[in-house]
Amino acid sequence: MPVRSSSRRLRRLLITSFSVVAVVAVSVAVPAFAHDSNSGKKSSKCQEMEGMDMCGNGVYRGKTKGKSAKLAVGTMHTIDGALTGDSPCEKSGPPASVGQTAKDAEGHDHRGPLYQYPVTQAEREQLIQEQTQARAVAVKFPTVAAAEAGGYRKSTPYVPCIGAHYTNVTLVGKFDPSAPSELLYDGTNPDSKIVGLSYLIFSRNGPPAGFAGPNDMWHQHNANGGLCINGQGVVVGNEATTKAECTARGGNKAALGDIWMVHDWVVPGWECGWGVFAGECPELGGRVGGTVFDKPDPRTAAKATAAKKKSSSSS
Repeated sequence: MPVRSSSRRLRRLLITSFSVVAVVAVSVAVPAFAHDSNSGKKSSKCQEMEGMDMCGNGVYRGKTKGKSAKLAVGTMHTIDGALTGDSPCEKSGPPASVGQTAKDAEGHDHRGPLYQYPVTQAEREQLIQEQTQARAVAVKFPTVAAAEAGGYRKSTPYVPCIGAHYTNVTLVGKFDPSAPSELLYDGTNPDSKIVGLSYLIFSRNGPPAGFAGPNDMWHQHNANGGLCINGQGVVVGNEATTKAECTARGGNKAALGDIWMVHDWVVPGWECGWGVFAGECPELGGRVGGTVFDKPDPRTAAKATAAKKKSSSSS
């Protein structure tokens, strides 16, 4: 599916998007992403669009265009008591990126299961068809080797909770359930297995209509000037990375305001316990740069343990 655009800006976005879409693409030598320390501060340069605070102080709380229900600000939330700290994802470390698990205006952390909004009969029938198409993609590209043969390029190492991303930049111009721009794997070896899909879409007017129903919560990574990307199109720092730190790593900060992302966990055997469109999948543990089957990195695991203790003491 060729991408149609006459603007040079869109072409530049497509060139760099293969690394940006993955949310937390980091090289093995770069520390895992952490929450943006400035996410609670407002900036005069921030822009808000349909409930999405571009500085990371909020989240997009639902699509109303073409949907059956209007979702009120603040209604996107996790299910109370659902986080235990014992899932492979949680044990691997804190959330990888502020854009991946943003906070709403009340400060509620969105790591974990997301509330599922009701859908109409028509929406459900359409969603069944869309997810049938999506699962067929997983069957077509069961391994990394198959993905590369099909035109997908490695855009991140393996990252706990979201997998290793392989991206086809020619598919970012339009949402199509049967043509996801990213495939997610349990590692980066030729025989590594597919665990999920991800849709990175260029959209100038907010998130795309996407899947039927209101539950596909699209997100961005524009806090603090966006991600740090080097000259090879590889993300070498998350949103919390300062401009000076980014420059020292040979990169440039890039806030791609027209790039939207959503995961789709529909691969048989890897159905995500936190929801089919959740930002993270609790079953995906392991370590950055390794595989889902590796033991967590002691450094990031220690942070996860500390966070669990803090949460327990404050409850």
